[in-house]
Amino acid sequence: MVTTLQALIASHLFAWLLVFARVGSAFLVMPVFGDQFVPRQVRLVLALIISFIVTPILQDRLPPEPGSVMGLALLLAGEVIVGIFIGSMPRLMFSALEVAGMIIAMQTGLSNAFVFNPALASQGSLPGSMLSWLALLLIMITNLHHMLIIAVVHSYDLFKPGAPLPVEDFAQMVLHLVSESFAIGVEMSAPFIATGLVFALALGVMSRLAPQMQVFMVFMSAQIAYGLLLFSLTLGAMMIFWLHHFESNLLDFVNPG
Repeated sequence: MVTTLQALIASHLFAWLLVFARVGSAFLVMPVFGDQFVPRQVRLVLALIISFIVTPILQDRLPPEPGSVMGLALLLAGEVIVGIFIGSMPRLMFSALEVAGMIIAMQTGLSNAFVFNPALASQGSLPGSMLSWLALLLIMITNLHHMLIIAVVHSYDLFKPGAPLPVEDFAQMVLHLVSESFAIGVEMSAPFIATGLVFALALGVMSRLAPQMQVFMVFMSAQIAYGLLLFSLTLGAMMIFWLHHFESNLLDFVNPG
């Protein structure tokens, strides 16, 4: 009886540890849960609770317990790599906001002003940081953070524990998201690119007509004021556009079929 009980506890502990390796590593880099302003203790407790809840659901999808320590270490290492990959996918979608923010900053004369960006955990442009903060807020308001958790659970349908890692598929998915995020960032900042070109063309003509006047220095404040006005008018549309692509990418990951 004691031996049977010990074996049962060991099997459940192994299953929970395997699930926690993927869930915990995903929460380490995933937006909302893995941001710098979230305390490490909160992330750890949340990962432990979610792993405890979903382990019975995923019990039949887990491989048998390996017979050696090296086998267990390789299995856990594979789960950690998959978890980091899953958490990095939505994080890559935030790079579209930084691309849009840098273009907006250059077109509005704010390219020299930097502030902490919560999505990238580094210094970034003022518009990009504001877009990142709004994106985190919208994800929480629209309950898309629930889809992030669901994506981790559904990843067991795509990446079987113990199976060889699909390195080529990982690379293709990262390449696709990086290129798509760059395109989305450019599309979000398209009004600023168009108006910036027109504004620069107008300043070039004025400098030709009045070469003795420092046109670019005189109209710098006007450029910033016009850029902020255009930013306030297009902010809602930009965030809805980005949120739609963020949700569609999550849905494709959750339901790949």
